[in-house]
Amino acid sequence: MKLRIRQAFYILLAIAAFSLLILVIVNSQSPESLMNPPEASGDYKEIQKVIEKDVKNGIILKAPNEGMFSTAITFADFNGDNENDAVAFYRVKNDDTSSIYMSVLLKMDNKWQASEPVKGQGNDILEFSYGDLDYDSIPEIVVGWQMFDSKDNNTLSVYSASDKEGATLVSELDSIIYTKMYVADVCDEGREEILLIKNTFNDETVPAQANVYVLEDDALKSVGSSNLLASVSEYKQFQIQQVNNINVFFLDGIVDKTDMVTEILYWDKKTASLTNPTGGTTARDLMTYRKGTVPASDINADGIIEIPFSVSDSDEEYIGITEWKQFSFQKYTTVAQGICTDELIFNYPDKWVNQVAAVQKGNVWTFYDMSGEQPQMLFDLIVSDISQWNSHSDKYDKLTIHYGTIYGVKLGSTSSKLALNKSEIEKCIINIR
Repeated sequence: MKLRIRQAFYILLAIAAFSLLILVIVNSQSPESLMNPPEASGDYKEIQKVIEKDVKNGIILKAPNEGMFSTAITFADFNGDNENDAVAFYRVKNDDTSSIYMSVLLKMDNKWQASEPVKGQGNDILEFSYGDLDYDSIPEIVVGWQMFDSKDNNTLSVYSASDKEGATLVSELDSIIYTKMYVADVCDEGREEILLIKNTFNDETVPAQANVYVLEDDALKSVGSSNLLASVSEYKQFQIQQVNNINVFFLDGIVDKTDMVTEILYWDKKTASLTNPTGGTTARDLMTYRKGTVPASDINADGIIEIPFSVSDSDEEYIGITEWKQFSFQKYTTVAQGICTDELIFNYPDKWVNQVAAVQKGNVWTFYDMSGEQPQMLFDLIVSDISQWNSHSDKYDKLTIHYGTIYGVKLGSTSSKLALNKSEIEKCIINIR
C-alpha cells in the first residue's frame, strides 16, 4: 500500500512539474510570436522556401478572403504537362507597404520553379480560381484582387503560365473591374467561362449586370449578359448547383439593410443567352424578397439548394410563415415550412402546416395551436448565448448547442394533438450558419 501511495505521489509531482514547464514556455513567448501563423509543412514548406530564396526575404502565406479556394497555395496543372503545379499568395515580411503577391510554381524535373513575383492590383487577395477559358486544354489563372475592403471596385485579372528553358513565365492577359465572380461551365460547352457580377451598390441609377466572359485572342469577351437588381447593397453568398444537368447560380443579396433577395442565373441554350427568371426593377418585385438576411441553403440536407420565400407577412402579433422552395425552371417546389428569422430557423413538422402560429418576445418564441376556437400554448423556445444561459437554466431545459448558441425549451401543459416532445422540437431547429 505504501508503495502505491509513493508511486501516486511521484506521478502527481511529475504532472505538476510538466504543467509548470508549459506555463513557463508559454509566458516566455511574446504575444506577437503566439499570433504568428504555423510554419508550413510538406510541399507547402518546400514551396515557401523556393519563393523566399527568389524574393530574398521571408514571406507570410495569405489565403483568399472568400471563394471556392480557401488556402494560400492551390495545386493544379497550369501548363498542360499533366503534372501538378502551384499558385501561392503571400506578403513579404518586414514590408512596410500593404502589397500582396502571387507566385506560380511549375514542377519541372521534380523541382519547383517559381515565377517572378506578380504584384497584386490591390492590397489583398479576394478570391482565386482557374479554368480553360480559351479551348486550348490549359487552364488560365483567375485572380480577384481587393482594394482596401471595397465591395464593388475589385479587379479581376486573368493570367497564363508557361515554361521556357527551365524558367516559369507568367503573363497577364486581361483585367476588368468587378464585384463577384464564378468560374464554371456556364454555357454547357465543355469549357469554363467567367460569370462576372458588377454592381456599383452606391448608385442605383447604374444598372447592375451579370456577364459571361470567355477568352479570345488573350482578351476577355462578353458572350451574354443579364440585368440584376441595382438596389442590392451587398452580396452575401454566391452558389452553383446543377438543375436538370444545367448549371444554375444562386446570388443572395442584401437590400434595405435588413432584408434579402435571391437572384437566379442560368444559360438558356435555346436562346443562347444568360437568363434571370427572378428579374425585377425593385426588390419587392421579386418573389424571393423576404425579411431578414438568411441566404438560400440546403435546408433539409437533400443535396439541393432551397430558397426561403415569405408566404405570409408578420402582423402585430404573429410571425410570418416562410416556405423553403426548390427551383426547377418551370416552378418552385415547397419542401419545408416554418419560422425563418436571423435568430431562429424552425421547420414545422407536417402536422403543423397551417395549424400553428408563433409569437416572438425578445429571444423567446412561443408556439400556439391555432386549430381550435382558442389558441393553446404548446411551448416556449429560447435562444441564448452561452454566456447568458445560467440566467435561463432554471426555467428552460437545454435542447442543443449550435456554434455558441444554446436552445432551451419550456413545455406547455396542453393535451393538443399538435404538441411535440423535446426530441421532436430539437429536430425542427435548423442551423445553416
